[in-house]
Amino acid sequence: MLKLFKYDFRAISRRLVPLYLVAIIIGVVNQICTAFVIHLSVNVSQENVSFIIFYILKMIFSLSFFLIMSYVSILTLFILITNFNNSVYGNEGYLINSLPISSKNLILAKYLNFIFWTFVSAIFYIVFYIIGIVNGILVSGQNLKTLSSEINILKQQIFHNPYSGKIVGIMIIVVICLILQHLLNSWIFMMCVTFANLVKSNKLVMGIVTYVVTGIIIGIFYFSLLASFLVKLDSDISIRETIIFDLLRNYGITYIIFVILLNIGIFFLVNYIHSKKIDLE
Repeated sequence: MLKLFKYDFRAISRRLVPLYLVAIIIGVVNQICTAFVIHLSVNVSQENVSFIIFYILKMIFSLSFFLIMSYVSILTLFILITNFNNSVYGNEGYLINSLPISSKNLILAKYLNFIFWTFVSAIFYIVFYIIGIVNGILVSGQNLKTLSSEINILKQQIFHNPYSGKIVGIMIIVVICLILQHLLNSWIFMMCVTFANLVKSNKLVMGIVTYVVTGIIIGIFYFSLLASFLVKLDSDISIRETIIFDLLRNYGITYIIFVILLNIGIFFLVNYIHSKKIDLE
């Protein structure tokens, strides 16, 4: 399984790494232009030619970075989906499926690549987005000391709150939910590809229908969970402040259990369809 993962990783990285390098270069140049804008805004007037030039460059590179990162995020997903489809069910599938590797290990190897590259894409985007927000704050006239003091005030409000322990607990639950949702999204895309290959024609339509139906089913559960939470909250208006954290915790745990079961269930479903229902000859 590890060798297959490495093989897939190299194949995908050859297509994605150059795009990430371009995005990094544009992002770095954008931050340099932002730094010059911050420096010039302190020392010269906004009518100064240098300030105007760097400000325009900053806007151009900011837009370029946003566009290329959006493109890379979409392309990452497209490449992962096509790689899974072509290397397992397409022309390359003959070689992959003839290897002495179990169906479960094959699917897990593909899944690990899904997780890795979508995670890299998300982290990459978030890091540069945070840097952009900080630079935007600095351009607006605030300094790092002001920003740091505001963050410290927020930390004090959270950790010196009588409900600080429960707040931290809820934050941990939210992080776990986000991670599990990320894992689930990868399984859903792989499941759609697998279902699409159950039919001989109109595979794209089958994949889209599978994705929509899955989204509706999961959405119904999410909506039911949210509606139940709101009803429960409204029924205890007089003691809302004392029960809201317990409700959030309980419903968060329910959500976690549901998503874990979905992850496990979709894995076994994909493995069953791949090994039993699809003609790989």
